[in-house]
Amino acid sequence: MPSSPATGELTRSIGLFGAVALALGIVVGAGMLALPGLVYRETGGLAVLAWLADAVLVLPLLVIFAALGRKFPSAGGVAGFVGQAFPALKPGVAFVLMGTFSLGLSGIAVTGASYIANGFGLAPEGARGPIAAVACASLLLVGGLAWAGARAAGAVQNAVVTVLVVFLALVIAASVPAWQGIDFTAGDTGPAAIWSGMALAFFAYTGWELLAFTAEEMKNPKRDFPLAVAISLVLVVALYAGAALAVQALVPLDDPRLATAPFLAVIKAIFGAGLAVWVLALAVGGIILANLNAAIWAASRLVFDTARDGQLPRGLGLARVHGASAAPRGAIAAVALVLIAVSLAWGQGWLDLDDLLGIAGQNFFLLYVASVVAYVKIEKRASRRLFGAVAIAVCLVFAGVWGWTLIYPAVLFAIPYLFGALARRPAPAGE
Repeated sequence: MPSSPATGELTRSIGLFGAVALALGIVVGAGMLALPGLVYRETGGLAVLAWLADAVLVLPLLVIFAALGRKFPSAGGVAGFVGQAFPALKPGVAFVLMGTFSLGLSGIAVTGASYIANGFGLAPEGARGPIAAVACASLLLVGGLAWAGARAAGAVQNAVVTVLVVFLALVIAASVPAWQGIDFTAGDTGPAAIWSGMALAFFAYTGWELLAFTAEEMKNPKRDFPLAVAISLVLVVALYAGAALAVQALVPLDDPRLATAPFLAVIKAIFGAGLAVWVLALAVGGIILANLNAAIWAASRLVFDTARDGQLPRGLGLARVHGASAAPRGAIAAVALVLIAVSLAWGQGWLDLDDLLGIAGQNFFLLYVASVVAYVKIEKRASRRLFGAVAIAVCLVFAGVWGWTLIYPAVLFAIPYLFGALARRPAPAGE
């Protein structure tokens, strides 16, 4: 039975297949279309090793997320994990996450809209308005699916991800005959080049942390959450390695398209130039739809959980679950409106895509580290704490050097505590 609006609880409606589809939709994003070319250009003939090595490096992080998601299945996701170890820090982490979603998901929408608008000739060179319009339309579509409820959004997610995985698998399979011509000695294949390629490819393996926000809606989270992580990892590694080999087989190392549209070159080689743009546009549309659908699902659950904890204004109905759809419609509407506003700000030239994705990536990295620290704090066994320390080391290996952009998560983190202090301040005498 769907939960009543008064309960503030989500309905358990996601099975194992649905959890895997959500994970794939979150992880396999627009980077799938660009990163294989960039990594090949950076690493040369041994580029596929960079992808496989990153899969090994990310394993400790995924084991930790699977363990935390199994132990603490909550709509709070990463904020919930941190809250289990450090309760006082949960509100701050939740606000950092909400600010991160606001930028990162808008960046995804703009990236996908750019592919579609440019592919169909809807946007003159340098024009942001048409791209922003396509991005907003995409957000309205995905927001409408989430508004309809988990069953409707889940059915669309399952169908889109299934078609998308089959399509990518067919493209990769069609490139297999050309693999025998791959020159694995091309370019700079030294250790430094492979390391650089790994640094580029590593962030294609992020996204599983967002799956944690849907754990409260899984029918059997203790079983399905870790299984979904494991199954989706196997599929993701196969797709990434296959895509890397397809690019190496069909796109010359000196081709300028490696930096912009390597997958377009692969699709042209397989389907011909006439169909390539349409096929790529449909593929991008599917990737962005699956990516945004899963991500807005996760983001709205975070807003719902934060409001349920009393950290957001009660009068907005953000912690209310709609009875018929079993969806937190107030939270969904709030997320969609914020993302549309940020996309429109980009369309006006007030923000750049580099800012949206760069700051979001920085924040997610910080949240990765926070989750692992929480794991080390929660676990009592020395062997598991050591395992957590290894995961922290993996994070620090790829740590960038940030400057003023750290102000953004610092301000977000401080917001709930500032408002809490103001709310507790005694009123002046005579009022």
